[in-house]
Amino acid sequence: MPSPVKVPERQDWPGDERAITRFLAGDVAGFELIVRRYSSMVFSVAARMLGPSEAEDVVQETFLRAYRGLERFRGESTLKTWLLAIALNRIRARRGILSRLREYFVPNDPKPGQDDGEELFFSNVPDPNLSPEDEALQRQRRQKLRSAMAALPSEFRTAVILRDLEGMSYQEIAEALEVPVGTVRSRIARGRSMLKERLS
Repeated sequence: MPSPVKVPERQDWPGDERAITRFLAGDVAGFELIVRRYSSMVFSVAARMLGPSEAEDVVQETFLRAYRGLERFRGESTLKTWLLAIALNRIRARRGILSRLREYFVPNDPKPGQDDGEELFFSNVPDPNLSPEDEALQRQRRQKLRSAMAALPSEFRTAVILRDLEGMSYQEIAEALEVPVGTVRSRIARGRSMLKERLS
């Protein structure tokens, strides 16, 4: 007797268009599928730009705005880049709020590796395969990279994070930032060059 087929706990992704159509037809499960599909991407970008403590708020704000505005989505870009554009706007807004709060509460005591209230997030989970010496060296390298990334101008930092840390295509980044692909390529090249100078 053949073994029963295991039914997956989560529904398979039906694709952007079907999920949107389902939601717009009144089925909230369509939006839940969208959140499950893209929330980790939004969290990852926000965590790298603001730190994990702020990322959850960015995720909530992004999907709240998407929920309210999905009926106006025209498909001129992919759903992924549309959501990313919303997330980047929320990140910029939160960055400004954090900067103003820091100026008010700690005007003369900026934290190292921070710029305009940002704290770039890179995983600090220790690698069990590394010796204590190698782990200490890796921590130093991460801190140096954090500081170098934080020192980049915002437009270069964002482009480098989206391309090199999030693995997004040039086209996706261009759509999310609403700039030409050539501008994205230029920002990434310049950002990488500045990073190389700071890390050398």
